[in-house]
Amino acid sequence: MKHHEGAIFGMIPEPETLDELFQLATNPIDGESRNVYMWRGQADISWTIDSGAWRRLKKTRPAVSEAEITYYERSLLNKATHQGLRVHDGRVLPDFELLARLQHHGAATRLLDATRSILVGLYFACESLPDRHGLLAGFHSSFLGGGEGNPEERPYNAVVADLEDFPHPQTWDSPIVTARIAAQHSQFLYSAVGNDPRGSIRINRNARSFMPVAISPEFKAVALKLLSEQFDIRHSTLFPDIYGFCHLNSAKFSQFENERW
Repeated sequence: MKHHEGAIFGMIPEPETLDELFQLATNPIDGESRNVYMWRGQADISWTIDSGAWRRLKKTRPAVSEAEITYYERSLLNKATHQGLRVHDGRVLPDFELLARLQHHGAATRLLDATRSILVGLYFACESLPDRHGLLAGFHSSFLGGGEGNPEERPYNAVVADLEDFPHPQTWDSPIVTARIAAQHSQFLYSAVGNDPRGSIRINRNARSFMPVAISPEFKAVALKLLSEQFDIRHSTLFPDIYGFCHLNSAKFSQFENERW
């Protein structure tokens, strides 16, 4: 298998086919009974792995602390509550469910979008910047806090109170507060602010915990075609709400550009 060397992630695998990618992902870790990853796709391998909240605050300060992220998110929750956004389908959302709803509508939070599906992660690594190498990053579940299928009803302060104690990300499977969360097999990652050169998300130092994969421009084109034609993974299925529909039917695209046949 080819390899790609970059300034941020070093020398990492660069598969040229889906088969090679699946071989990487299905190679079990010694001593682990399960081989489950949370995947994040980024269109440019030169980007570090950072939350939207970190990137937003970084625009106006040389460094971003955990205390600043916490203060910002408390303010964001208060403003969203004031706007009536905490009530969804007649239900009052707990703090982290409200954060998830805000995140999936474009707000900057500490929640880092990831997915339980390697194919969905690959799509997001490929769907833009066709001339640049992308990144598909796998976070092994054996080196994460949290889990799947559990509610998070604690107040915000209780959730973030001990984050500084953990050298690895936490993961959370949000309930389906938007159609996108279901379609994208969404699984959020979050942590206290870290100082890893690969990004502000904390990554466990165990080499087995993290699998960065380079996605070449050539493979981006091949993968997008396969994802659409063979797996029905494309913008219209991953963004099944009115915003996604209107985007695909805007003046940015010709009339039949997004039809599969």
